[in-house]
Amino acid sequence: MPRLRGSNQTDMKKTLALLLAALTVAASALFSSCSTGTGDDGTTAGAALEKKSTEIVLNGSTATCDSSSVYIGEDGKITVSSAGTYLVTGTLDNGSIYVDCVDAGVITLVLKDAHITNDDGACIHIKKAQDAVVTLYEGTTNTLTDGSVYKFDNPEDTEPDAALYSKEDLTINGTGTLVVDGNYSNGIVSKDGLKIESGTIQVDAARHGIKGKDYLVINGGTITVNSLRDGIKSTNYDNETVGYIQINGGTVNVMCEDEAVQAVTSISFNGGQVSLGSTNNGVKCDGTINFNGGTVSIDVEDNALNAFVINKKEACTVTISGAPYNG
Repeated sequence: MPRLRGSNQTDMKKTLALLLAALTVAASALFSSCSTGTGDDGTTAGAALEKKSTEIVLNGSTATCDSSSVYIGEDGKITVSSAGTYLVTGTLDNGSIYVDCVDAGVITLVLKDAHITNDDGACIHIKKAQDAVVTLYEGTTNTLTDGSVYKFDNPEDTEPDAALYSKEDLTINGTGTLVVDGNYSNGIVSKDGLKIESGTIQVDAARHGIKGKDYLVINGGTITVNSLRDGIKSTNYDNETVGYIQINGGTVNVMCEDEAVQAVTSISFNGGQVSLGSTNNGVKCDGTINFNGGTVSIDVEDNALNAFVINKKEACTVTISGAPYNG
């Protein structure tokens, strides 16, 4: 049973009663909402955004760009070597955008009706950058589709392992749409921290949907994940200050085979509307699950909650279908 904090045994019993009463067994429909913003979340007016961008035009098996910071290889690999803002448009068949910045600064890839497929690797691979941002241009739909088998220069390599993969901190923002089809393994992965500020994001993955190693923070947007393993997760076991997930707003819908939400140190539901479905566990954490705000619906075949500590505040509405908890 979860260890509930309280000043004495009576308080603990009261807290447990409140928790069990709040976790009403009920099925819930999927929620939907739309989150938009202005300014630093990437929703700058389109004309202003284009004006400050270097344009990369995708054209089938190749691309064009007039910047010396962009190298277009014959194999469809487009290498970006300097920080700045790059507007990516068009269709790239069996190629990739590869970011390897040699200078300091933020690299921003603005996707404006960009469609990238890569038969044997990541569609976007951010290897080196001070910080990386992917902005979804307003009113556009962008797609990333990888193949079911990757080719590596070194046969012992196992990464990248996602259609959108970053070795650095990654932020996704804007008010457009991103559709990710991760056929090899994962949909979206950051090996550092991952923030989602806004946008409509749909991920279908052969393994995990969305992973941020140090943390995964969702502040807004509409996010839909369908995966054959875990839905969303944070996986840093080496540092007790990271390995956490925060959902602060937006709409999050997850349907998966394993854990819908999984983290190492903590999982905090602070706002937004969250709907989780799984044939395994719902929310699993080695540390603490915090229900602070928003609406959370969990429909699973196994345990809905699995953690060492579970905290719930009245501001958060939680409904559960499945065994309430295991901890």
